[in-house]
Amino acid sequence: MSLKLFACGDIVNFTEKEDFIDSDLKAIITKCDISICNFEAPIKTNNRQPIKKAGPHVHQSKKSIRYLKNSGFDFVSLANNHIYDYGQKSLENTIDELKKNKIDFIGGGVDFEEAYTTKIAEKGGIKIGLIAAAENEFGCLYEEQNRGGYAWIFHPQIEDNIRVLKKEVDSIVFIAHAGVENIDFPIKEWRDRYKRLCDLGVDVVIVHHPHVPQGYEAYNESLIFYSLGNFYFDTVSFQDKSDDSYSVVLEFEKSGLKNFEIIYHKKIDGQTVQVQKDEVNFSFEVLNAFLEQDYEKRNDAMCIELFHKYYYSYYENALGVLPKNATTTHALKFIIKKLFFKNRNIDSRNLMLLHNLRIDSHRFVVQRSLSLISEREK
Repeated sequence: MSLKLFACGDIVNFTEKEDFIDSDLKAIITKCDISICNFEAPIKTNNRQPIKKAGPHVHQSKKSIRYLKNSGFDFVSLANNHIYDYGQKSLENTIDELKKNKIDFIGGGVDFEEAYTTKIAEKGGIKIGLIAAAENEFGCLYEEQNRGGYAWIFHPQIEDNIRVLKKEVDSIVFIAHAGVENIDFPIKEWRDRYKRLCDLGVDVVIVHHPHVPQGYEAYNESLIFYSLGNFYFDTVSFQDKSDDSYSVVLEFEKSGLKNFEIIYHKKIDGQTVQVQKDEVNFSFEVLNAFLEQDYEKRNDAMCIELFHKYYYSYYENALGVLPKNATTTHALKFIIKKLFFKNRNIDSRNLMLLHNLRIDSHRFVVQRSLSLISEREK
C-alpha cells in the first residue's frame, strides 16, 4: 500500500483556457491520490477591489477552478504573493468556489486561523501532513490581523504546527512560495530556512515562485525541491514563454517517502504538455551542481549582481533621490519635478520602499550585498 502525491508549480489561468493541460499530464494528475498546485491568484469577480501594493495585481477566471477539478486537482496552496491582490471579498469568493468544486486548500484563508491551518491526507492508514506558507509580500498575515491572507513562512506558528503535526502523521510535505525570481539556484537564506524546517520534522519541501526551475537535494532524511517553476501561467508577460519546468510525484509508505519521479513539461501552443528530459531547456545535472560546486561564492556574486542591476535603482526610486547614473537632461527633469511636484507619487514611493523592505528575498539580497561590499572596502 502506498500514497502518491502530485505537486506542481504556479498556475494562473488568466485567459480562461479549459484544455490548459494535455491528456498525458491529466492522466498522471488524476491517477495520484493527492494532486496539489499553487493557485497563484484569486478569481475575477465583479466586486473585487485592488489592494494598495507595489507590483502587478493578478486575477484569473472563475472557471479556472472547475478546469482544475476536471484536470484532476483536489488540493491547492493559497500561500502566494497574489492571492490577496483584490482584498478580502475576492479571497472569500475564491475559497467559496474551491469548496463548491470540492477542492481543499492550505496556506491561505479568510482569517489568521484558517490561513495557518494544516491538513492531513490519508489512504490505507498512511497519513500525510500538508503545510503551506510564503514569504512576506502584500497580503501576508505576518501577524494576527482583522482580515484574511496567507501564512508567513517565518511566523512562529509554522514551527509550532510542524511539531504538532509530526506527532499525528507519517510524513510531512511543506509547500513553500518564496525565492528570488528568475535565477537558477536558491540563495543561501532560503536554503537555510528549508533545512531548518526539515530539522523540525518536514520530510519533503516543495518550492515555487522563482518562475524557473532550480535543483533538488537530499538533506539528512529529507528532500528539498528548490523551485518547480511555472506549471501554467498565461498572463500577458508569460503568454509567449514556454515555461520549461517540472512537477514531482512522491510515493509514500507508512514508513515514509519510498521514491519520487520527475515529470517534465513545457507550454506548447498555449497548453502545458508533458515532454521528455531532453526536450526542456534545463538540466538537473547542472542545477544540482550549482548547490555543491562553489555554491557560496556563486551565491555572493549573484547577490551583488542583483543589487547593482536592480535593487540600487529600486531604492533610489523609492526614496526619491537622483539616480547615480542620471544624464544631465534626466537630472534637470528630476529637479523640476522635485521643486514643483514634490508631493506627487509619494504614496507609490512609500509602497515601493515597503515592498523592498518587507519581502524576505529582497531584504536578504540587499543585506548580504551591502555586507559584502562594506567588508571589501575595509
